[in-house]
Amino acid sequence: MISFKDKITNILDNKKSVSLRFLNLEEQTYLKKMKECVLNGGYAEAEKKRAYFFNNEEANIVCLKINYNTKYLTLTHQNILGTLLSLGITIDSIGDILPKQGVFFTTKEISKEILTSFNSVNKVSIELTSYNKELVFSEKEFEEYRTTLDSLRLDLVISKICKISRKESNIMIEKELIKLNHQMNKKPTVIIKDNDIISIRKYGRFKIINSNKRSKKGKIVLNYYKYI
Repeated sequence: MISFKDKITNILDNKKSVSLRFLNLEEQTYLKKMKECVLNGGYAEAEKKRAYFFNNEEANIVCLKINYNTKYLTLTHQNILGTLLSLGITIDSIGDILPKQGVFFTTKEISKEILTSFNSVNKVSIELTSYNKELVFSEKEFEEYRTTLDSLRLDLVISKICKISRKESNIMIEKELIKLNHQMNKKPTVIIKDNDIISIRKYGRFKIINSNKRSKKGKIVLNYYKYI
């Protein structure tokens, strides 16, 4: 299977007009400095974005709104994503999900299939309609925290953030309960960097803000957000 970097090299060599799927943060970081590439997620604060080479086809991103009876259903990121995945929609065809507004982004290529088959969430009937992307706003809410640690290894960072032992954090990594930048990670020794996003099952999602300062005792001072 061709690697992501090899795929990009082929696109650049052939100077093809290409639109890629929704990318994770690591893939976006790799592409950010390429002048041939434009990243777009459908709205200004988008986290997941598509990549456009030698074009900027914003119309290839569609926003869909879930209309439902609030008496019988509370929308969450989890139940919207779970419903989409149960329909056979791949994760890279799904952009940001904003449950408070009842909207999510997807590719134009798959939107017709979703409009046809997405008709309930948690067994509650819903109606799916197209929605104006310009009306969407960010739902990111977070609390800021600070801790000190000896290393930026993933297992140690998780131990500090979750206030658990190093052994417990390693078990969580082994059980694939940790995602780093939206990708499953099983390497406890990977070094965390600024702007990395760590998703920890049952604990939440965290973003590393700054890890460049040192305490008076020489420890790393880690500033991070916890999304709420």
